[in-house]
Amino acid sequence: MNSAKISLLLCVMFALILSSCDEIAPPYKQTGGVVVVKGTQKVLIEDFTGFRCGNCPAAAQIATDLYDAYKGKVIVLGIHSGATFASPRGKLYATDFRTTVGEELFATFLGLTGAQPNGMINRSGSNGKIIAPDGWAAQVAAELEKEAKASIDLTPKYDSLTQILTVDVQVKWLSAGGPDDHLALYLSEDSVIYAQKDYSRPSKGLSEDDSNYVHMHMLRGAIGEFGTWGEQVASKAVGTSITKRYTLSFAGKPWRPKYCSVVGILHDKQEGSVIQVNDAKVK
Repeated sequence: MNSAKISLLLCVMFALILSSCDEIAPPYKQTGGVVVVKGTQKVLIEDFTGFRCGNCPAAAQIATDLYDAYKGKVIVLGIHSGATFASPRGKLYATDFRTTVGEELFATFLGLTGAQPNGMINRSGSNGKIIAPDGWAAQVAAELEKEAKASIDLTPKYDSLTQILTVDVQVKWLSAGGPDDHLALYLSEDSVIYAQKDYSRPSKGLSEDDSNYVHMHMLRGAIGEFGTWGEQVASKAVGTSITKRYTLSFAGKPWRPKYCSVVGILHDKQEGSVIQVNDAKVK
């Protein structure tokens, strides 16, 4: 048997070995294209982006791939933020998708002159909370290995007549809560068709300005009266459950309820890290 045939045989054997192994690493299991995670911890990816950021579509794709791979375990927020890439300019980029929440998160964690694309994974990380997109996958995997310290259940109800969204939230502490625990609720929207600069397009013979880009997981703002950081829910004992209700009016807004989701975030306001996160479709 010549060397070419031997090499081909080895490649086929290696492929068969890989395909027969569905265990990746505890606590994960591969089922089709989805990684099944046995634990109850969920992960929030906050992607600081902007429609005039030509490298941001590649980062958004990384977030989408992780969202798809860890189905039901990863939640994404696309945060259009900062003056450099998210401020309106010209007719093509005339709409301002920045929000009060997004600007406050951007200023707090990334800084007013921070580079994009960049993001946070549960607002954690060993070398600071801001992580470049090529480090998101590893940090997501690390966060999913943690034991959940709380659970969040969200029940949204949208009244099409009043255009009021009501969200009932139940939080249960699986370990003792801290003095700076806060509960924040955000609204996100999928499938927003609008312009986006994309530096990968010219290599395909296309303009770098994609006028029909599909923006996913777009942060639209806070739900309720407590703003960016949410309501303090401090120092709860193990096993404690609380129920809260928050409302948001859609009146006069371009938001489409059937494409919107509620994102609930329990976080340590002082330290900054996300304790638990969950999401639910508005309709």
